[in-house]
Amino acid sequence: MKSYTLLFCCLSLLAAPNCFAGQGDVQVALKGGTLGVGAEIGIGLTDSIIIRGGADYLKFNFDSTIDQVDYNMEPELKNASLLLDWHPFANGFRLTGGVFLNDNEINVDGTYRKDLIPAQYQQYAGLTDLAHVKGTVEFNTFAPYAGLGWSSNHGEKGWGVAFDLGIMFQGEPKVSDLHAESPFGLENQPEVVRFLDEQKRAIEDDLDEFQYYPVATINLTYNF
Repeated sequence: MKSYTLLFCCLSLLAAPNCFAGQGDVQVALKGGTLGVGAEIGIGLTDSIIIRGGADYLKFNFDSTIDQVDYNMEPELKNASLLLDWHPFANGFRLTGGVFLNDNEINVDGTYRKDLIPAQYQQYAGLTDLAHVKGTVEFNTFAPYAGLGWSSNHGEKGWGVAFDLGIMFQGEPKVSDLHAESPFGLENQPEVVRFLDEQKRAIEDDLDEFQYYPVATINLTYNF
């Protein structure tokens, strides 16, 4: 909820009638891309500078094997953005900088790989389904953004299409609340605690690429 509360404050500032009256066009957009689906509003501060505020949402999952554990990873991306566009050539090309306020997290749920269980214990392989390693991976709330793009209707009224390409720097992943769940009462054993500590570091290393999240969006825009 923190991203959307901050987004509401940003949009309230943008919508204030006396802030940018007469400075330029008002633009609304629906968008989709690597951050999910969302919407935004933009206001022209000058003929070449536009400020935009928006929100995006995306949820998906993928599998990853880390050491001896098969994990199901479920990222949930919840982002609000405040961006500043500069059109240096008085056309649709733009350079963009700003910040994303994110509630991005990845829920992890892992089970021990059955093919690694010693042969003499294979008859108990089904019990691994009852034991899980669960936790949450989080990122920085404030994520700087840099990118470039193109708007087909810059400075014109009516419908248009815009594209954005950039990178969101959301910081290194941090695992929180990694714990074991099983019916065997082993969760607090020293060996299990040590194993979870090793898995925490391994998960953070495996998801390290998420700290530089690629942003690619296509926007359907309308200028008033």
